Order: sequence, then structure tokens, then C-alpha cells
Amino acid sequence: MIFIFDKETQQLFGMATRVFDNGTWRDATMEELYPNADHSKLGFVHVEDSPKYSMNPEGWKLKVDAQGNAVGIERKPTLAKVHLTTNAVDTDGDDLPELPADGTSRAVINAEIKTARGQLVTDELLLDIKTTGGTLSARRVTTTTGQASVELTSSLETVQVTVTVSAEGITPSSLTFEFMPVG
Repeated sequence: MIFIFDKETQQLFGMATRVFDNGTWRDATMEELYPNADHSKLGFVHVEDSPKYSMNPEGWKLKVDAQGNAVGIERKPTLAKVHLTTNAVDTDGDDLPELPADGTSRAVINAEIKTARGQLVTDELLLDIKTTGGTLSARRVTTTTGQASVELTSSLETVQVTVTVSAEGITPSSLTFEFMPVG
């Protein structure tokens, strides 16, 4: 299997499995795959054929040696992810927590930032918190424990509201609420 990359940025942009040519298997060449490209700007590495590369092509990156030369392919690290919970309750069974649309009811939103192995991220992170409605107690929160909380205050509108928590280098997460009619 051949992987083609940009020499300057080391970004992968193409790959091909072996080809069956005149009764024998062989690796494709960069010239065959990209005949009109500037080959002086391209590099390539050969690795053993495996379906794992094709199943998730964006999950791989170049493996480089100490001198920065491409020597193979390796799995990209899995990003930590934001996990959200709330103290608001779903009373009508639609899997959406609810708040009365009275402009004063509040829900606590707890965010935990965890690695793919379930461990809390203890690096300092600046969390960006956005909502499509209601009011947040904070729009940015810094954490060094992997945990943070904010409050969402309902509005007077009976709408669905989505709160999204994100941070640089972290997979974001969202939680949708319903602001329900009062009375």
C-alpha cells in the first residue's frame, strides 16, 4: 500500500492498495496515481496492505524519524471529549431535560473532559460555552481538573435550546433542553 503526502506540510492526501498488473501484484507508483502533480513536492511511503487504513483514512498520520523523514504510518491520537450532564429532568420521556419557560428556572450543566480511556484531562483548558437560548452563568470557564459547571437560566419562550461546550484540541459536546410552558 502506498501513501502519498505533501513534503512541506506532511499532510496525507492519497493512498492506494496494491494493483494486479499482468498476473502479479505490485505497489502503485506515485506517477501512476497523480500523473499531473508536481512530484518534487510529493513524498510517499509504502506499508503493508491492510483494510484498517481504508476503513478510516482520516485516522492516520505520517510516522517520522528523529530527522523528520517519513518512515511509515501511525494512528492519530484520539482527542479527549467533553461529556455533559445536567440536573434538569426529562419528565415527558423524550430524552430532553426540561425547564419551565419562566425566565428564572435554572439547570446546572456539568462538563467533564475525558481522554479516550476515560481519564479526566488535568491540563489547563479554556472551555467555550454557547447556547441557542436562555442565559448562561458564564460563556468561558478555565479548568485544570477536567471538570466545570455552569448554569443555564430559562427564557420566557417555549423552545428547544442547545448548549455546546468546546475547547481547542477537544471533541465538543452538546446538550439540548426544552423550555416548557408554565402552568
